[in-house]
Amino acid sequence: MNDTITVPHPELRRFIRDVLAAQGARESDAGAVADGLVWANLRGVDGHGVSRLPNYLAILKRGEIDVKAQPKLTHDRPASFVLDSFFGFGPVACMAAAALAVERAKNIGVCFGIVRETTHTGAIGRYAQWIAQQNCAALVLGAGPALMAYHGARVRSMATSPIAIAVPTRDGVRLLDMATATISNGKILQAKQTGTPLPENTVLTAEGEPTTDPNNAEILLPLGGPKGSGLGFMFEMLTSILAAAPIQARALGPEQRKRHVANLTMLAIDIESFRPLADFETDASTLGAIVKALPRQSGFDEITLPGERSNRTEVLREKSGIPIPAKLWGELERIAQANRVTMPAVS
Repeated sequence: MNDTITVPHPELRRFIRDVLAAQGARESDAGAVADGLVWANLRGVDGHGVSRLPNYLAILKRGEIDVKAQPKLTHDRPASFVLDSFFGFGPVACMAAAALAVERAKNIGVCFGIVRETTHTGAIGRYAQWIAQQNCAALVLGAGPALMAYHGARVRSMATSPIAIAVPTRDGVRLLDMATATISNGKILQAKQTGTPLPENTVLTAEGEPTTDPNNAEILLPLGGPKGSGLGFMFEMLTSILAAAPIQARALGPEQRKRHVANLTMLAIDIESFRPLADFETDASTLGAIVKALPRQSGFDEITLPGERSNRTEVLREKSGIPIPAKLWGELERIAQANRVTMPAVS
């Protein structure tokens, strides 16, 4: 077998949808999850793409995702809301929240929303990008299971706590999507599948010792030491604790809760409420052009803006297909057989 199999993205979406439907998910929910995973693959964020499917199935098997759950508003005011997911699929509740946040921001100028007690949310840049495509600025914060060591600790004690910020420009959406860890858990999963060593000073073993072996990587390290863990700590405040759904205290404290759970905060800002959209987009694009034209350091062929490389990868992969490592392809074959689903056609 080749090291990589290339799959057209519609086929990959169909496969993920069919597998989740075979597990009892509603057709629309299975499609929403598939959209999120394929979005990540298209943009080169492969650690949040189809490589997550085996983990989703494991969470389903443990009964920690309720395939019948439907998001419901538990706090509802003109400029704020809490949408309770009831442990349903993360992308389903998060996309519903993004749509609600945009609708309310268009009416009142801004909207602050929280998605409470969902499961894995996927790449949160997807929600920020979608909000920006509706001519709003977006700020999205995530909180989830403890995968990262708090600065100075040698045990899992904080989520990787991603942040995504997106704005519309004349050149399309400008998107920053990053975790507060030195490396994402998804990249570790990807490295395991490809056998690629991890960068130094990014992860610890279960015993709290540094390693570059992805198979021994158990604990992520925070980006910038106290800065990364401090951001993760405050994101937990603004998502989980604000929504009365603490994650880390219940996982690290006497309860020692093991259940997979996540919370998400999003802020949508209607740009037209502050200034004409066209003027904002022009100024945003002007700044980008100025930054890209700055004198470069030695060794840099180009200065790239947030999301620029991912945009290029998306254009390429929409045409040529999504590369799947051979090891992951083997896992997908076993999943297809177990769920009686047809494998994706290859490019």
